[in-house]
Amino acid sequence: MSLPASSSLRRFATRGIFWREYLDWAVRNVPFYLQPILIFCMSAFFFFFAGSVRRAAVANLSLALPGSSSWMNHLRAFRTLLNFAWTIRDAAHFRFAKNEFAYEIEGAEYLDQLAVARGAIVLTAHMGSYDLGAAIFAQKFQREIRMVRAPEADADTARHVQTSLGETGDGAVKVSYSTSGALLSFDLLSAVRDGEIVSIQGDRVIPGVASAEMELFGERVPLPTGPFTLALVAQVPIYPLFFVRAGYRRYRIVTRAPIWLRRTERTRDEDVATGMATWCDVLEATITEYWHQWFALVPILPAHAKR
Repeated sequence: MSLPASSSLRRFATRGIFWREYLDWAVRNVPFYLQPILIFCMSAFFFFFAGSVRRAAVANLSLALPGSSSWMNHLRAFRTLLNFAWTIRDAAHFRFAKNEFAYEIEGAEYLDQLAVARGAIVLTAHMGSYDLGAAIFAQKFQREIRMVRAPEADADTARHVQTSLGETGDGAVKVSYSTSGALLSFDLLSAVRDGEIVSIQGDRVIPGVASAEMELFGERVPLPTGPFTLALVAQVPIYPLFFVRAGYRRYRIVTRAPIWLRRTERTRDEDVATGMATWCDVLEATITEYWHQWFALVPILPAHAKR
């Protein structure tokens, strides 16, 4: 469902503005008791017609859950898309209604440390509700958080995302877009040194961004080096944190032990690789447990991306 940027129909592409506007309209106008039906139908629509998304979900699940049949992984891919639909619905609902969501905390001691940290990096994945989690964290702890996102391909979509995140987080969630330029790196370094919290997704790379191949599920997978280089230079901790859906209007905040990157006599690349290896262990364990909420809807293995 990808369309060229010059096409007048680009708003209907998978990541086009039409679907975000439709979601906003549905959350505000469709009765709550009909929304589960609508969510199921839209999930089925994208599962069957967004072929690249379906294939990516199946490929990534095949990596995370080896030995499963193709049929089983297609069923799992549909469950993943269904969960994704619920999380973006919940984020939109919170944006408009500001109703409370129930949540439980796993690793509360680490979350408490993060809340008072003088500069830190939150490292997460395309899992659960990234946007809703940032907004609830900012609200719960009265802390601003700077969220780094991949650039949106469509300008209208980018503007919608910027506006939505501003409204969802009541201005406490700032957005920066990951690029290949050095300006963002210096900006983020200044931010964490000034005591800010920076949130970055660390489970896949985008073209032009620094990366290194690490072992994940027994395969060599490219992952971004930026968060680890930033932590090493600024000497701030990395907190692995995931905000996963636990049920209807219920979420779980999963926080793991902080990762510290220490300067040693080795090269910077070797120090960074040590931190990345620890992250891979955390990421692999978390994906294995919450595979149905891993929304990396592009192939993370280069070999799968070529298919």
